[in-house]
Amino acid sequence: MNDPSPRRTYLDVDDRRRQLLDAAVEVMVHDGVAALSLRSVAQRAGVAHRVVSYAFGSKADLVTALLERESGLLTRRLWAEPLAPLPLGDAVAAALHTFVAELRRERVRHERLAELTAMARSSEALAGAARAETEAVRGEIERLVEAWIASRGGVLTAPTATLVAVVHAAAEGLAAWWLATGDDDHVDDVIRVFAAGLAAFERA
Repeated sequence: MNDPSPRRTYLDVDDRRRQLLDAAVEVMVHDGVAALSLRSVAQRAGVAHRVVSYAFGSKADLVTALLERESGLLTRRLWAEPLAPLPLGDAVAAALHTFVAELRRERVRHERLAELTAMARSSEALAGAARAETEAVRGEIERLVEAWIASRGGVLTAPTATLVAVVHAAAEGLAAWWLATGDDDHVDDVIRVFAAGLAAFERA
């Protein structure tokens, strides 16, 4: 008598979407953002194309879900540590060193996310997801800055929103520069020069 066929594993909708998003990350990291499609994700996950179509409906919906998950996950990692209760420049410098260390730890994944975000910004169907990612990053930085203000009890010389925007712009620029160059010889100097400029934001 023949052995019975192996039983298929059936996942609920949330677990299936997580499985497929994991497969999408693998496609993106190993083959590049341009290779991302419902079919390539299905092949990577070892499921039929219709399974991915049922879970996400379209490539735009897949990319939106992927961007939301990956940006949220990586943003929380990049900005996980609170700003130290030090003078502002020193506190932000320490945070940016941690930020670069996280970029270094998963460089390709961050490069692909940056590429995916750039693609989303140029697409009418995906622009909302790209804006949501930007707002999520800004929100994390704002949370850290407000906690730092509370811990220091100091007074800023500019509105909190201005400082948040400056730190956000610096972090985005630092990430783009380091991912493009991998220049570890100068990263400390870049962070030090930026941090020195922040001293003007803190009233003596």
